[in-house]
Amino acid sequence: MSTTPQTPVGTPEEERRYYETLVEASPTAIVTCDPTFTVTEWNPAAERLFGWTRAEALGRHIDELVGWHEAIRGEAAALNEKVLDDPVELVTRRNRKDGTLVDVAIRSVPITIDGRLVGAFALYEDVDELVRQRRFFESLVETSPTAIIKVDRDVTVTLWNPAAERLFGYSADEAVGTNLDDLVATDPAIHAEAAAWSEEAWGIGAFRRIGRRTRKDGSLVDVEILAIREEHEDEPSGFYILYHDVTELEHTRRRLEARIDEQMAELVRTGELARFLPRQVAESLLQGALPLEEESFERRRITVLFADMVGFTDLAESLEPEELAEVLNGYLREMTAAVIAFGGSVGNLIGDGVMAVFGAPKEMPEADQAWAAVRAAIEMHRRCAALAVSLREHGIPADLKIRVGVNTAHCTVGVFGSEVMRAYMAVGFAVNVAARLETAADPGSTFCGFRTYALVKDRVEAEERGALSVKGALRPVEAWEIVGLADG
Repeated sequence: MSTTPQTPVGTPEEERRYYETLVEASPTAIVTCDPTFTVTEWNPAAERLFGWTRAEALGRHIDELVGWHEAIRGEAAALNEKVLDDPVELVTRRNRKDGTLVDVAIRSVPITIDGRLVGAFALYEDVDELVRQRRFFESLVETSPTAIIKVDRDVTVTLWNPAAERLFGYSADEAVGTNLDDLVATDPAIHAEAAAWSEEAWGIGAFRRIGRRTRKDGSLVDVEILAIREEHEDEPSGFYILYHDVTELEHTRRRLEARIDEQMAELVRTGELARFLPRQVAESLLQGALPLEEESFERRRITVLFADMVGFTDLAESLEPEELAEVLNGYLREMTAAVIAFGGSVGNLIGDGVMAVFGAPKEMPEADQAWAAVRAAIEMHRRCAALAVSLREHGIPADLKIRVGVNTAHCTVGVFGSEVMRAYMAVGFAVNVAARLETAADPGSTFCGFRTYALVKDRVEAEERGALSVKGALRPVEAWEIVGLADG
């Protein structure tokens, strides 16, 4: 079946009337002229655009109608010389009957019949609003205090506003046509980063970064970079890039970081930091051995210890607040000392609960960490009993006992938290098992998981306590009670 459009007319007269109707109904101004540029056709849209009626326009030179204003007279006459030779397409201005100027898009082609030039055909579209928007945008770019740069697909500069001249030192003439990264990232230390960011931008559409760039004189400037991709017909064609000078802000940030480093060093010197952070964490932090970046986590086999005071709630109800504070402070001091004495790290203190980790952040062989955790548990029981005797001698009836759970398995360790507060923690199912073992233990006893038992069984006396159900576990967890250390 043919897809060629068919004119719904037959005779030459019908065809003529058909095309005249199209011209009359067109929303675009349509004008035809003979070779002397005398108007031979002027449709209603041309009347609305320029203000001349068809009767006024026919038979007059086109420039007498739309090209007589002094601001455009020369350009209009020059355009006439081109129209009769080749098609013309441009955005320019023409005047209306009342003398006002209007922005128009002109598309014009010469008309030939049997190889003979008989005139020209022109379409005029009102683009006044579009041009006003473009000029407004250009004005914003020119007057913006922020450096605005446009690049094409090859990262070649096509626009460079005055603020960019002031920030980087290059004039627009020097910058336009130059690769942006070769222009403002001349320092070898930052050129690779700049090129990588340019490549990355094409894949994500827009991005924001803070980095350093080079000026014409070679000096470095800290800048916030905001890049927004431009698309043409749904295809990326370039980028608008905004550079904001944040040198002073970055200097302030660096001064604050330096001051924090100094204060941290002072805390270490005076021993204060270790009072608020686990000793191993404090030492690793200041030695730079503890990564603080997001997602700097590590899967490691560690031993987790949970200890909890039995009857703390009842004790809290029977003591005055001052006495309770004295008991709790003494208890936590002794429990922490027991953990540290065997190389552990106190990971958390919640009320009377203590969580300790052996094997992180400082690594320790698996057998050594299990043995250290078991000995720490025994020491915690001993210290708790001694503390109870001491408190009774001072008139505080605190019959202190603890339950302890120990488990060895793989966990994820690292720095967790936000910009406001972070902590070095261990997370994973193994932690849940240790907590469950502690809950199941009798007052004054220590329960451990099978792997911990297997690692220390030749050094301890232990009794099997059956299987415990743990939420999330596919099968029960074996529990062993550490009764004491083996003889010899």
